Amino acid sequence: MHVATLRQAELVVTERTLEVPLDHADPTGERIEVFAREVVAADKARDDLPWLVFFQGGPGFEGPRPVDRASAPWMDRALQEHRVLLMDQRGMGRSTPIGPDDARRLAPELLAERLSHHRADAIIRDAEAFREALGIVSWSVMGQSFGGFCVVAYLSAF
Repeated sequence: MHVATLRQAELVVTERTLEVPLDHADPTGERIEVFAREVVAADKARDDLPWLVFFQGGPGFEGPRPVDRASAPWMDRALQEHRVLLMDQRGMGRSTPIGPDDARRLAPELLAERLSHHRADAIIRDAEAFREALGIVSWSVMGQSFGGFCVVAYLSAF
């Protein structure tokens, strides 16, 4: 896992990139990177805080980009009691991209196959891979819009 920590305004942001299988059913196949930010209020002792993973709406959006505690009302409240993990869904943001170049270079059936690995079932497995890689025993989950669907899928699977 690649890790970098930054301090900005009222936040400490640790950027993490984790390599995961494109197809979680085939862990020996092609691998992609999933990017996430751990966000903690600068005035908190981060190791003492429980984790909250946020599932972004979409599908197909990157996680929020906080610049301070007031970036989003829910985040300000969450940072009072948690350290928050904000993932860029696979294919988006700083995760391994999928986009117009893929559509141009891949035959339609191959593109459809690749896109089949960018659904909620893969997104929640990516979150679980982060949980395991970070050695987190348990965490809270929260989602917005499509992210709410991911929360239900995550709770059903894990």
